[in-house]
Amino acid sequence: MSTTIKHKLLLIDDKPANLIALKSMLEKPNREIICCNSGNEGLQLLLKEKISLILVDVQMPEMDGYEFVEITKQHPATANIPTIFVTAISDEAQYINKAYDLGAIDFLFKPLVTEITRKKVDSFLKIWDYDQELQKLNEKLVAKNGELEQFANIIAHDLKSPLNNITSLIEFIEEEHILDLKEEATDLFDMVKSSAKSMSKLIDDLLHYSKNVENNEGKESVNILNEVNAVIKLINPNNNIKITKENLNHIIHFQSVAFKQIIQNLLSNAIKYNDKEITEIAIIYDENTQQIAIRDNGPGIPENQAEKIFQMFYTLGQSSRGESGTGIGLNLVRKLAERNEVKVYYNPQYKEGSEFIISDLKPELKTA
Repeated sequence: MSTTIKHKLLLIDDKPANLIALKSMLEKPNREIICCNSGNEGLQLLLKEKISLILVDVQMPEMDGYEFVEITKQHPATANIPTIFVTAISDEAQYINKAYDLGAIDFLFKPLVTEITRKKVDSFLKIWDYDQELQKLNEKLVAKNGELEQFANIIAHDLKSPLNNITSLIEFIEEEHILDLKEEATDLFDMVKSSAKSMSKLIDDLLHYSKNVENNEGKESVNILNEVNAVIKLINPNNNIKITKENLNHIIHFQSVAFKQIIQNLLSNAIKYNDKEITEIAIIYDENTQQIAIRDNGPGIPENQAEKIFQMFYTLGQSSRGESGTGIGLNLVRKLAERNEVKVYYNPQYKEGSEFIISDLKPELKTA
């Protein structure tokens, strides 16, 4: 029964006796050990074989170990192959520093100690295995991101199509029946068109965000008050919803689309789950603690569910208005906050309703 080759090792030394000795130390059933007598021969082999680890002698004629490693590190296909120098020259700092500067990962000093040689090689082959696994995972992530981007494009198209239809229908009705419409109806049509336009812009922004913003990139200076006003305009709350804003005219460093999405989710939940005749919401910025509090006069959330509500698909059931959530919104809020290196949490100590805190906000850096 044949053994599957897991690793290929390349040994380079101009003295055949050294190669024989080193090969005998490192032989294992799942390894293929390839030997060659010069740096030039080693470079030729690297073009044909997938090598997991290189052990190269420093002192060789024509091309020494230093020159060999310098060439391999310049080529993308071989730059990441771990390389160990085998040397009898010296363990002086100048030689060691030169090797590390070139990209070597370690040294073996002659005369070689069998057990140390084996353990070092085993360790670096494990690192090679981990690196290969990481590369595979990265390739899968890239493929998944491509699928998600395609999915986002489809969803954006499916969402924008009915919005465009609504806008076109409203414009058609206005053109055909402009003389029959009362002033109140005209105002309502304007509101519908404005909301459809705002939703279309939000979809475009979110699509741009999903394509171009990763981790904590894309931050900019955003005015809290302007962002909150934009969200309130989009939500277009009824007359029985009172929203007060305190001390919001400040600049923070945040991803604009992410910030609006966080505020929109928190405000929408405060409205959806409120059980009072008049919904009261306060949005307050404290520049000393660098946090935003969003408070409402609703029923509040049980303390034992204060953290569960941020889990994907976890819901509190139907609201007093008969609406039910999907359990996605607050999970999205948490993820968007993490991308911006801030925290969002529910404060169970607030007893007059619900209070969500956005903390660790970064104020705009002032330049001299």
